[in-house]
Amino acid sequence: MTRRADPRLDRKRAQAAKAIRRNASLMFRHEGTFEHTQGSRTTLYPCTFSVKDPVEGSRDEVAAAQAFATAEDVPFRDIRILTVDPTVTRPPKGSFLQERWDGGRLEVRSWGQRDDFTDMGRALCIIRR
Repeated sequence: MTRRADPRLDRKRAQAAKAIRRNASLMFRHEGTFEHTQGSRTTLYPCTFSVKDPVEGSRDEVAAAQAFATAEDVPFRDIRILTVDPTVTRPPKGSFLQERWDGGRLEVRSWGQRDDFTDMGRALCIIRR
């Protein structure tokens, strides 16, 4: 899929990106380092991010989180939605936050598609207790 060329839309995207950068400290209130190991190689992903309990979201978010919890065979209460500042490299599936989160280890399990307007992506995560 390619984006249609539209100078007006490009200006709006640039304005949205600027607003996100300007408000990043409010939107992404947490800092931490995610760790991803593949074979014998470990890569660190320092980033700023926000984490949301899906119960606080829309009906669609709750439904998606419930389906995800069922598919992963974990309690719904251990599902979180992660949003990473789009200016940093997002941690890949299988990464976990080095710092403890809500009594456990926050593990990235599934990334959604990046928003074509804001370039922000959201991941479904599991708190491993």
